[in-house]
Amino acid sequence: MSAAKRTASSIQAFGSRLTRKKFIDTDVMETNLRRCLNTADITMLAIGHMVGSGVYVLTATVAKNIAGPAVVVAFLFSGFASFLAALCYAELGVRYPRSGSAYSYTYLALGELWAFLVGWNISLEHVIGAAAVSRACSAYIDSLAGGIIKNATEAMTGGTFHVPFVAERLDFLAFGILILFTICLSFGVRMTSHLNNVFSVANIIVIVTIVCVGAYFADTKNWTNPETKGFMPFGWSGVLAASASCFYAYVGFDSIASSGEEAKDPQKSIPRATMISMGIATTTYVAVATVLTLMVNYRDIHDDSGLPDALDAHGAHWAKIVVIVGAVSGMATGIIGSLFALTRVIYVMADDGLLFAFCSNVNTRTKIPLGAMYIFASLSALMSLTLDINTLVEVMSIGTLFAYLVVSASVIILRYKPDLGPKSDSQELSSIGDSVEKLDDSRAGQLRDRFQMLSIYINWGPGRLVTMCVLFFIIFVFLICGFVMGCSSSIGEGSWWAIIILLVLLLGAIACFVLIVLHHQSNTPLRYKVPLVPLIPALSIVVNAVLIVNLKAATWLRLLIWVAVGLSMYLTYGVGHSKLDVSSPKSTLLKPGSPPPPTWGSLEREPSFDGSKKPSEHPPEKTKPPVVASLSQEFLVDNVDSSP
Repeated sequence: MSAAKRTASSIQAFGSRLTRKKFIDTDVMETNLRRCLNTADITMLAIGHMVGSGVYVLTATVAKNIAGPAVVVAFLFSGFASFLAALCYAELGVRYPRSGSAYSYTYLALGELWAFLVGWNISLEHVIGAAAVSRACSAYIDSLAGGIIKNATEAMTGGTFHVPFVAERLDFLAFGILILFTICLSFGVRMTSHLNNVFSVANIIVIVTIVCVGAYFADTKNWTNPETKGFMPFGWSGVLAASASCFYAYVGFDSIASSGEEAKDPQKSIPRATMISMGIATTTYVAVATVLTLMVNYRDIHDDSGLPDALDAHGAHWAKIVVIVGAVSGMATGIIGSLFALTRVIYVMADDGLLFAFCSNVNTRTKIPLGAMYIFASLSALMSLTLDINTLVEVMSIGTLFAYLVVSASVIILRYKPDLGPKSDSQELSSIGDSVEKLDDSRAGQLRDRFQMLSIYINWGPGRLVTMCVLFFIIFVFLICGFVMGCSSSIGEGSWWAIIILLVLLLGAIACFVLIVLHHQSNTPLRYKVPLVPLIPALSIVVNAVLIVNLKAATWLRLLIWVAVGLSMYLTYGVGHSKLDVSSPKSTLLKPGSPPPPTWGSLEREPSFDGSKKPSEHPPEKTKPPVVASLSQEFLVDNVDSSP
């Protein structure tokens, strides 16, 4: 074999390792974690994660500096974007009720490299989120104490620091808050749920009180005053920029997907919890933003204490204490939600071999991956102690938007792919739901009968053309958003070249969408499916792209640095230690003389938790068909009979 052919073969083999995918086992309910959460528990977990510091800190800052009273529209827009993504999360959560949320979904739909990037960004989101919320919680507690903690810290450390990305003072209280909650969460998921429910109820009571009292002091002149340019002083550009920042307020619904492996009945609980929590969170943010901007002029809002100062300005002095109690409760639930989701994402990535193995060890008594929790909670605590979190929070938004975009694309890809697993393996969880008949899925991903003539020109395997169309649709959407943002003046003036470029890009995106529609969808039965596929996921992709391009350039730079760190870790450790890699000691691909591999959902270390069964009552593991060891299973399946 010539050197060129060897090089090409090596590149192809390495590329197949980066794009290898998993497919699911028959019993996806099997887990090392404890399935004990009902719909109410999961709903409260998501509400607590979403309705936290965003109400007390983010609303005032965005209203004063970015959008003015139009922050109400910004919350509606970002809530709509989050709702579209939440619909996609709900379907994939029903299909694959496992920990890891977007990471796990991407692993099944797009492959290992994309899955790692999504999981790595989600972990950053939760690490920074827990640190930022703990610092905000510390500030509110110190405010209630009259600034004693701040003054004592500055006296002990000799004043403030003035170093880029470093906080002006060390925040030992924020560090202690995170360590305290990490200890509490170590006692198990039931303890986590009870603690979250208590703080969530207290927070909701306070928010209802704030809205009622604020509505009493509302004055519509604060929305119509011409001196302050009325309701939308910063224009639509301000609204879009505010929407990108407000998106941070809705990241908590990711906790629903992360809890899929600990839900009693995930097919029922995940869709219901998603709809209820998103509705309550959006209503809460819109209501608080409305009363805040109606109570005082947006120019007079205080960044750090907007709500208590607005109420205090109208003589409701008692409200400051009430707001601080609610803020501390809401931020406590935010910390709980971030640590909960962070632990599950790191656990499943380590369990797949992409991160260090000790992070996948599950405590036999509490059924919690304590290694993953302690390592990354400690990192978050150190960040809360030393770093200026405000400079990093926007990275959370772009990482989350990226994950939402990939999940939306995954829904389209999976809807147009046939079942790649053995025919005896059903992706429908009939063991925990109503029994359904497995329908014929053989035409999924193929062109509809009236459009079969197109196969003369493009004769790929089922679903391959759809996957390429989704990729090019995303590229066209980003090009459209970037072009409109950069050449808005030329488009507004009607320049012929700008109009032609815009039309070409629009036609490209529309053509990709139409080609997707021309294919048969999978008819695999599920309790919940996203309606109007591919329209709803495509809209989610568009909205996420619009928000991403409106983020600052510095945010992109910080994200690229984080991604570079993650890629170096993946390429030096994850590729070789992945359970899908033939050279890995824990490889799940078949080696000569080895037993058949377990697929996703078959965990090897210990049996699944089920208090009603004795160990001997667990059914024997099913034998899986052999898999050729040289390439990933998905790569082989995708390339069968792909020649014209």
